Amino acid sequence: MRATGIVRRIDELGRIVVPKELRRSLRIHEGDSVEIYVDPKGSIVLKKYSPVAQLRDVASDMAESLSASSGGVALICDRDMVIAASGPHSEELLGRRVGRAIEKAMAEKQALMVHFSGGGDASGILASAGPDSVAMISAAIAPIVADGDAVGAVVGGTTSNDSTVGGLEEGLAVTAAGYLARQVA
Repeated sequence: MRATGIVRRIDELGRIVVPKELRRSLRIHEGDSVEIYVDPKGSIVLKKYSPVAQLRDVASDMAESLSASSGGVALICDRDMVIAASGPHSEELLGRRVGRAIEKAMAEKQALMVHFSGGGDASGILASAGPDSVAMISAAIAPIVADGDAVGAVVGGTTSNDSTVGGLEEGLAVTAAGYLARQVA
């Protein structure tokens, strides 16, 4: 565990303020749920709660099925990052932060088709992990909406400039997102 150098007092109601710098780096916003537990060493752990991440095994199976059906890349994301991936370059895509296109689909709670020609804008689907990182070129993005809130997204796409996604990938992503939404609720 690393020390941050930030000390906070607990108020008379048992509350503590999580410093803005930590909230920003962990992408915790007002209204987000956090999980609080005690680890085996006796430390109190405060962690951003992700209902989609709780379904990691189901999400992994779903990503494998989607990839096998479409022949492309399938990703399952929570609000912040890719939690399950299958298909070409899936190892490099797992754990990457979501990009602007996925954030837009979740904010609008609508499926979105995105196509890039490559280059600098290709990081719009996933955040870049570096200059040589794999980019999604074309994707169908469907938000996972549970109890009226977007809690994640299903992405079916390609990392190849030689192909794009279409109605099949969009239909698969929407169906998978609907299924995962029922599992979260």
